[in-house]
Amino acid sequence: MVKNIILQHFDGELRELDKLSMANIQEYAKLVDADYKLVTGKPFSKYLTSPCQKIHMLAEEFDDYDDVLMIDIDMFTPRGMTVNVFKEAGIGLYGDTQQRLHRELVARYPMLASSIHPYWGGAIYKLSKDMRVQLRSALTYNTAWVSNYNKHKWYEDKETSWMSNYNKHMWYEDEGIIHTLAVKSNFRPQEPYLNVKWCQCSFLPNPEKAGFIHIRTKVAPEGPKRAKIENYQALVDQGIL
Repeated sequence: MVKNIILQHFDGELRELDKLSMANIQEYAKLVDADYKLVTGKPFSKYLTSPCQKIHMLAEEFDDYDDVLMIDIDMFTPRGMTVNVFKEAGIGLYGDTQQRLHRELVARYPMLASSIHPYWGGAIYKLSKDMRVQLRSALTYNTAWVSNYNKHKWYEDKETSWMSNYNKHMWYEDEGIIHTLAVKSNFRPQEPYLNVKWCQCSFLPNPEKAGFIHIRTKVAPEGPKRAKIENYQALVDQGIL
């Protein structure tokens, strides 16, 4: 029997939009017969930024699941959307922004990045068990800290020194870590990218046709900006959410 789970992560006190997203995604999880879990705090490494904690999706804790879907806590399914994302091909988003960041990453960190290995946006990852195990294999352990007896403890026993390159707000963070794990484990799947509808920015046309709507601060592609909760409410008023 296929068993899937949807994860979201937040480090801190949940805000109004976070709670609304959780409720929406929990309903979607029921629709597609998946489990749901909110990952809180810093379960991957207390030394890394909050977005980096999404790497916890690779943990052995989730090895009973066929697919793990990790999505941001400002994502929503539009009304009437019944497509099962777990049956869709692809792992994550690779739009214009991700393509630019990928090129920049390779230029900045040629020892950690590669143009022939995939790069995904951090808002959505959908990984099978085999994929998670392969990426996890690139997480090495600091034997000065950990005995062989306890080698597979998940928390602070990993050698994460190279991750410090990404350990800054809005500086690759989980995207950089996952990409480097793909490089280190030579992870090159045949269908690496999801259809962009699975992470459609809220300011783009036809949000009602999206798989997941990613609430952003922009009102339109060229701006202006306002609070995400206002853009969420606008979609509610239009009957889209």
